Amino acid sequence: MTTAGPASNGMEAAMMHSMDREQSVRMASSDLGVPAMSMPSGSHPTTASWRKALENVVPACVVLKVTQTRSFDTEAASSSYATGFVVDKVRGLILTNRHVVTPGPVTAEAIFLDREEVPVLPVYYDPVHDFGFMRFEPSKVQFMALQEVPLAPEAAAVGLEVRVVGNDSGEKISILAGTLARLDRDAPYYGRQSYNDFNTFYLQAGSGSKGGSSGSPVVDCNGQAVALNAGGKDKASSAFYLPLERVVRALHLIQEGTGAGPNWQWGSCHMPRGDLQTTFLFKGFDEARRLGLNRDTEAEVRAALAEETADTSAPGAANSASTGMLVVDSIVPGSFAEGLLEPGDIITRVEGKVVTHFLALEDTLDSCVGATVTLNVERGSQPLQATIQVQDLHLITPACFLEASGSIIHSLSYQQARNSRLAVGQVYLAEAGYLMGQAGVPKHSILTSLAGLPTPDLGSFARVLGGLASGSRPTLQYFTVTDRHRRKNAVLHLEHTWYGQPKLWTRDNASGYWTSCPVCAPQPTLPEPTPEPLGVVQPQALSCDSQTEEDSAAAEAAASVTEEADADVALDQLLRQSLVLVEVEIPHVALMDGVHAKSFEGNGVIVHASDKLGLVLVDRSTLPVGGGNITLSFGAYPDELPGRVRFLHPLHNFAIISYDPTRLSHQAQQEVRAIQLSEAGVKKGEQVQLCGLTQELRLMRRSSRVTSASHALKAGVPSVPRFRPVHEEVIELDHDFGDTFSGVLTTSEGYMTALYANYNEQSSTEDIEEYCRGISVAVIKPWLNQVCNMLEQGAKAEAGGAATCQLTVGTLDAELEPLILSKAAQHGLAPSWVTRLARFDPHRRQVLRVRGCVAHSHAATILKDGDLVLAVNGQPVTSYGHVEDIVAACSLSATPHPPLNLTAPQEDHSPKLPIAAVMSTSGMFESDLSVSAGKAGTVDEGNETKCGWQQPAMLIKAARPSSPGVDSQSGPAETQKGNLEMPQVALTIFRAPRVEEVRVQLGREDGLGTCRLIHWCGAMFQAPHRPVRELGFAPAKAGVYVSRWHHGSPAHRYSLYALHWLTQLNGQPVPDLDAFVAIVKTLPDKSFARLKLCQLETTKTKVLSIKLDLRYWPTVELKLDPVTATWSRHLISPQAPQCSL
Repeated sequence: MTTAGPASNGMEAAMMHSMDREQSVRMASSDLGVPAMSMPSGSHPTTASWRKALENVVPACVVLKVTQTRSFDTEAASSSYATGFVVDKVRGLILTNRHVVTPGPVTAEAIFLDREEVPVLPVYYDPVHDFGFMRFEPSKVQFMALQEVPLAPEAAAVGLEVRVVGNDSGEKISILAGTLARLDRDAPYYGRQSYNDFNTFYLQAGSGSKGGSSGSPVVDCNGQAVALNAGGKDKASSAFYLPLERVVRALHLIQEGTGAGPNWQWGSCHMPRGDLQTTFLFKGFDEARRLGLNRDTEAEVRAALAEETADTSAPGAANSASTGMLVVDSIVPGSFAEGLLEPGDIITRVEGKVVTHFLALEDTLDSCVGATVTLNVERGSQPLQATIQVQDLHLITPACFLEASGSIIHSLSYQQARNSRLAVGQVYLAEAGYLMGQAGVPKHSILTSLAGLPTPDLGSFARVLGGLASGSRPTLQYFTVTDRHRRKNAVLHLEHTWYGQPKLWTRDNASGYWTSCPVCAPQPTLPEPTPEPLGVVQPQALSCDSQTEEDSAAAEAAASVTEEADADVALDQLLRQSLVLVEVEIPHVALMDGVHAKSFEGNGVIVHASDKLGLVLVDRSTLPVGGGNITLSFGAYPDELPGRVRFLHPLHNFAIISYDPTRLSHQAQQEVRAIQLSEAGVKKGEQVQLCGLTQELRLMRRSSRVTSASHALKAGVPSVPRFRPVHEEVIELDHDFGDTFSGVLTTSEGYMTALYANYNEQSSTEDIEEYCRGISVAVIKPWLNQVCNMLEQGAKAEAGGAATCQLTVGTLDAELEPLILSKAAQHGLAPSWVTRLARFDPHRRQVLRVRGCVAHSHAATILKDGDLVLAVNGQPVTSYGHVEDIVAACSLSATPHPPLNLTAPQEDHSPKLPIAAVMSTSGMFESDLSVSAGKAGTVDEGNETKCGWQQPAMLIKAARPSSPGVDSQSGPAETQKGNLEMPQVALTIFRAPRVEEVRVQLGREDGLGTCRLIHWCGAMFQAPHRPVRELGFAPAKAGVYVSRWHHGSPAHRYSLYALHWLTQLNGQPVPDLDAFVAIVKTLPDKSFARLKLCQLETTKTKVLSIKLDLRYWPTVELKLDPVTATWSRHLISPQAPQCSL
């Protein structure tokens, strides 16, 4: 999983290698820690002049803390530090880079030199060049006099000494020295999917600026900004600066748009920007001649440039490039220039004027938006003329996006169209999220159709999506940039439970905010099962009316030869009818309990199949938590159904899923069968059948031999607490299908003897290592019996209007581990106890030792690590099964309701299969009812446990109606405080140097796992799950745990990361989620909250503040209904209305 760590700042993640020079080029935003270079020797400018200049510049520079709340265009959701500087102190205008302002929704603050922090909003970012403006309210800066830096692009010259004033990752001001070496460098290249500037020159110097200095002013000794710091090279000290000519134009237009004098006000300013969707490069005359430039044309151009240089009023005269010309490099498909211009065309004149500089070209295009311009070009020495319409850049710059289940979709921008050579305006996937991610659609894909309807633009895609109901599964067609000539298909699973309805976000240029509106969809409807049409002839095997004697003899011979093969085929057919492939997709907002991935897949087996209820058994490596979408693919017949979590064992590696058999097709209902469970235990040396389904739903089966039937599994503790099996005795085989292939173990007649479950552990290198082991049906059957009975009884109670129930599991809140008796004797255990335990269990010859206790449990106050548990309630114990039998029997006495009537449901009268009859529902669990509730299992001479297991320690807790804002179902930690008093067990322990008897109260865990999640400020809060409490420590009254955080959220910005307990909020204790919700409901948008946290590993306490952003990160509750096993989403804090600074 993604664990908390230092925030990735700015554009460092976008640093890529330059294609032309094969050197890494980076944008200068994030950390700035390079010492200032010494000034070149010389008498001027003097140190005093620099000091005077910097006294005015430094106070005008600000640290910008910018958080991009959503992935958009070339920028991913992130939080970073950068630099900006005030250019208009009256209006509060700050100049910085485009990749700092970003084209998507952002929240930002500016920190001034005196550490005053004020909010800022984006005003404008250029669609092409790397500059943008943000604004603040000048009156909010109360403790220092505002300064501004004048812009002087004409002062830039080769050899000019400059200073770059920036921040060191937001900590301090850093001043770097340099000398301008070039004024005509090509724009830096940052990467194929990143933002890249073009159609402009850049300035180059050796200032060596690093991350965090993006947006820094490049000033001369007069205190004027001559350029804007933008990027640099990783492996060199070169830095790249953006010229300011276009910046000055944009600043003047913004100032004019707001009005003059004291009555100015903000509004949406008009910024004409035209383009031909064509990239030009500057080529020297020598290369231009090789491309076909005529010598006569070159002479005319050189003469015109000489005149232009003398005329200082001409655009770009100060930086006229007299050594080359502009050449067409690439053209965006579908643009007005396509078919009229070609790569390699040399631009000679624009509107009759000689143009060899980007400034002159852009000045012409900006003044002709929506009109046409005439270009004279030379193509292979042939003069040509093209009249092209000028495209409005703002019309091909996306200003809205669609957010659907974590996916971000918008129109393909000019930037990405140019990077990928695609037509602008197509439907572009900026972030896969849950909706597209579970369908395997990668980010940066182009979506061409949805539900069979073409989607050429974002509007058509939104209309189609809005017409689809939650729960529907439309088809999607798309292609990737790297494989653009082939269309791919996927099936989406529209599910509004986790993220709510899709939203359309639109940028408001006047306010600087983005506003959202829902994309309406019809009410969800469940598909009705389609009956077989009457009169349709079903496919049948071909037959012949007459048969010769030779045919009959051949058939008899083939039957005798293939009799053994037929038995294998029949067994395969029998097993295939009971196997399913289980796929689990967990949305990011439901990655609870430290789960380490979002997608899981494994084998399941149908253990109950009646007319109204189907149950599937699966391991918890496939189903680790109760949140997510489950898809069951049946091996008996090609059909798929959704599943619901009904039981997650808190200690053992298995879970139970239910499905609705009435939604199966008619043919599938005839084929699907429940597997028959074996009554006999598995013994060492026994031959078993290992079988399972592949991803293609093909049956895999082989014979294996049991090498151990009672191996005590000792799972390691992962660095991020998540479910791990404890007190597990597993079955080991001599051969299987590999470390990741799970399935079932059966007899040769098809009776299931064990679930062959997948296990995963974290290695020393923090990689996930997988292996498979078997769990005996003797462990599973009692729990399955209770779950089946509860669901059947619950359905009857629900139909009659009575309250239904949910399950809890009684536990001994101490983790035990085996210790061989010889080692126990060395620890001081008396020989009499060694002899007694060896005679009681001659196979294992071990004793159970306390490895640890659950934090804040009664066991933690009584037991100590290293205690040897000799007996429970007077009965010797040497295995996990012995302890669980006694705990189960004692837990039943805590049930406030009478024992459930385990009357079997109606029998299944379907035809029987040839090898082993498919077990009827009534016969599945009858053997469990004869087990004595107070007698522990004994050990036979085969050293395996007989079928003497107790009814499991499962309690029934009445479900109460609840309101959306109040939780009526507590999490595992809160369950310990319930009204149900758990009984105590007497433990005989050895604690050196003597044997003692202590009494320990049992605990209980929820059989559905974590049932409630609160998303606040982009962090996910929950009750501490059992693996956290198994570590043995938790702060006092700490019932709220941070398990996840989201990129681009306030939690990301203010370092509210996972693996922390929340102990106080605004000075108030938060013992549980109810107390936490009660506090956050009262916090208004844009307010600061003070949090007191305790770190999981170090137990270090820290205090931090966080600023709420309810517009982009509202407070949401996700809650599981234990009756229906479905999750619901409730908005606790409404989204913030549009507000001003």
